[in-house]
Parts: sequence; structure tokens; C-alpha cells
Amino acid sequence: MIKVMIVDDDKLVRKGLMSAMPWRDFDMEVVGEASNGEKALEFIAANAVDLLLTDLAMPVMSGIELLKIVRKQYPSMYTVVLTFHQDFEYIQEALRLGAIDYIAKVQLEKERFEEVLGRIHKRILEEQKHAPQSDLFYEGSFTQDEDIQGNVQTERAGNEIDRVKEQWSGHEWISQDHLFRAQVLQLKQMRLPQTKLIGLLYALTDKWNLLFNPVHMAKIGLPDTFESWQGVEEWLTATRDMIRKAKDKPAFSQEVVESIMKAVHIVNGEIQEQITAAMIAKRVNMSRSYFSQCFKEIIGINFSEYLRNHRIDKAKEYLLYTNKTILWIAEHVGYMDEKYFSRTFREQTGVLPSEYRLKGAVGRKMSEN
Repeated sequence: MIKVMIVDDDKLVRKGLMSAMPWRDFDMEVVGEASNGEKALEFIAANAVDLLLTDLAMPVMSGIELLKIVRKQYPSMYTVVLTFHQDFEYIQEALRLGAIDYIAKVQLEKERFEEVLGRIHKRILEEQKHAPQSDLFYEGSFTQDEDIQGNVQTERAGNEIDRVKEQWSGHEWISQDHLFRAQVLQLKQMRLPQTKLIGLLYALTDKWNLLFNPVHMAKIGLPDTFESWQGVEEWLTATRDMIRKAKDKPAFSQEVVESIMKAVHIVNGEIQEQITAAMIAKRVNMSRSYFSQCFKEIIGINFSEYLRNHRIDKAKEYLLYTNKTILWIAEHVGYMDEKYFSRTFREQTGVLPSEYRLKGAVGRKMSEN
């Protein structure tokens, strides 16, 4: 029997999940609940828990903080993220910390509960199956030389993940065959356990959609699981081919499209900086006027509008999922003047930042238990 604990600051959410989910059908039993990370750790210290379902945005101790501690102190515990919105940055962080899945609360009414639990149960079984014999996932996929190098890489895989994620977060591998092959080989040689590998691919998929989707509208999806490394390699190749075909816009050369992709990448990674179209145009080796023309035609909106929208979207995430001050949020999305930020935010959303935060908290009052 898989012992489950639910952590959420909304008592109604906790009780609803406990009563509505068909736990018994998947050999699961809810053994505890808590309203924040600190209370969860107190319970875990005194009780056996196999599966932890935790919200991300909670007072006292957030879900991310809880996951960090659980990963260190209880490495064998499975974790699943409960999220109110599709807050991909925080989902990525949770997956990096070992979460095997996430449940978007806004989708629970649309998605059958048994499908949610079935997916989680399947991943737990896969983890149990592959944990003691993870090399079976990669069996037959190495040449002798690659296998020897892979043994070295395995020992330092934990230190390599962030660097690998950074390499795959760019766009150069889309057009450069040798770079793509090198990155695929490096990823394979890390021999990540299947669940950790899928977590990494989830994070990369979100980054790719953020980078490529505005340019060519190619939505990238990730399968629930892979049977072997060969499936991963085939998916990476197919994803690359899809992006390459989608970005071949006849009105622009490949160099121009890649320059606009680079511009989008810069905006996504440097949102807190004082960015202007002239600065970005210079960094991608285009004239200011031609850059603005190409950006609008390829992306669909002008650069300043894209930058503003991205800053406001990032501010919404901070408002909903952190307790940072309005000033801190303004500065970290590129606004040095808090009043100007608040005015811009209201123009875009119809409410002030403080009102948006309160509105997002409706129905999420922390219970006493």
C-alpha cells in the first residue's frame, strides 16, 4: 500500500482530494495532511509516507522549500506538485527537485480523477522498476567508446544537469547538426534515471515552447514515458525536425529567423534588465529599423509590446507564487519605478498588482489545521 500525504494551505482542496480521488483503486491510502511545509515535515518525521502531494504556493514554508528538504532527507519518497495555475517556472524547479508529476488544480474538473492517479501510479511503478537496474533503459544504445565515457559521466551527473539544460535552452542545436549530435550523446552518457530524465525533458520542453512558439507557432509536446533511450533520441530528432520545418518562413532567410529567435531568448533570460529594441538589434547584428520590422512580422506583435507582455506575465507569477514586495517584483521584471510598474500593470490587467495578488488568493485562505 502506497502511503500518501497531501499538503495544501486550502483545507477544502485537501479534503476534496482525500474524498474524491479513488485511492484504493491504485493501492494508495491517504495517511496525513498538512497546511504548510513545516507541518508536513513534522508529520513525515513521525510517520511513514511514500508519496507526497504538495502545493507550491503556501505560507510559512513553500512547496519548493519542502521539496528541497524532502529530496535531501527522504530521497526515496515520491513527490507530486499541486499547482493552481500552469506556473511553468515553478513546475520546472519542482521537476528538477525530483517531482515525478504535477497536477494543475484548474484542470481537475476536466480530467478524470482516475486518470490523474493512474498516471502517477504508473510513474511510481516505472521508477521502482528502473531504479535498481536503470542501465536497462540505455541497454544496447552505446558503442564501446561511448559506454566507457558514460561511466565517467555518471559519477558527476548531478553537476552536469544545469549545464546540459543551459545548452539545450538555446537555439543553435536546431541548425547545427554536429552540435545536436554532440548534445544528444552527452545527455545519453549521463545515464539519468528515467524519471529524472523525463523531468529534465519537461523543463526543456517548456523552455522550447517559450522560445520557439512565438516565432513559428510549433507547439512541442512530451510523451508520458519512454520505453528506452532510443525513444528519447527519436523524439529529440522529431522535435528538431518539426522546429526546423516550422521556422522556414519564405519571406525571411534562416539567418534572420535565427536572429529573432535569439532576441526572444535574450528577453526571456534577461527580463530584469533595462532592455530596448536598439540594444537587442545590436546584439543580434541587425539594424534597429530592420530588426523591428522583422520582429513584428515573425512574432506577430512589435518588440515593445512583446517585452511588456512578457514582463507582466512574469510579474503575475511572482504575485501569485511568492511573498515578494511589489517593489521587488517591479525591479525583477525590469521596472525601476514602482508607480510606473503599477500603472502599466493596471493598464494591461485592469487591476493593480496588489489587487491581482488578493484576487488570486480568493478561496485559498489558510485553515487552522
